[in-house]
Amino acid sequence: MKKLLLLVPLMFLMGCSSNEGDMIFHYSVLKALDNGVLEGNMKVGELKQHGDFGLGTFNKLNGEMIVLDHNVYRVSPEGKILQPDEETLIPYSVITYYHQDDTMSLSGEINYLALKIYINRRIPSRNLFYAFRIHGEFQYIKCGGASMQEKPYNKSLVQMLADRPVYEGRNIKGTLVGFWCPEFIGDINTAGFHLHFLSDDHSIGGHLMEFTSRSLEIGYDKKSTYKILLPDTKSFRDAPFRKESVNY
Repeated sequence: MKKLLLLVPLMFLMGCSSNEGDMIFHYSVLKALDNGVLEGNMKVGELKQHGDFGLGTFNKLNGEMIVLDHNVYRVSPEGKILQPDEETLIPYSVITYYHQDDTMSLSGEINYLALKIYINRRIPSRNLFYAFRIHGEFQYIKCGGASMQEKPYNKSLVQMLADRPVYEGRNIKGTLVGFWCPEFIGDINTAGFHLHFLSDDHSIGGHLMEFTSRSLEIGYDKKSTYKILLPDTKSFRDAPFRKESVNY
């Protein structure tokens, strides 16, 4: 039987109703990925039933995932933007239905740090979750990929990504897709920002590492319901999780 965890803030316990549109759906947990649980039993087709916007990876860490406008994209280790079939298996994903609550505009000399500072000062609460959709032209962008791992999966996430492929683009338009999570999320998900990039022309994508831009349109969707589905696999049940915390 698949195991399900549901994190519901106090406001819902006091009478507010939750719905699928206000929910982040999370398959597996970051701690599992960091401890070698790299093969899940969820298919891309099943994942798409839980949202139209998000990120993740594929079995054996074989590429980065971007979910945008109902489409699932795979950034192959070689840097190609592909659309996996419905049967492709995944070990980890964070996805939601994106319904924009508000927007912000940022202009000037912008980099990743400046973006974080700007948003951190303006989000309504640091105790909620947010999906972010950020579009603009990037004078420079650097994205990380993921290379397929081989058994035994005994490396930490930091070790697995130490020699990750890197993709760079210049003067290119695209969208940043991802989430901001409160510090209390712990080893379940990345605290703070986790963003992936997809260019409008699908020439480059991956995990956001660095960028420069002069103008960004920032949209966000507040989320107050968080659902976790744990993998129904032997590797997840038997994984000896290390004590060290992880934040990727």
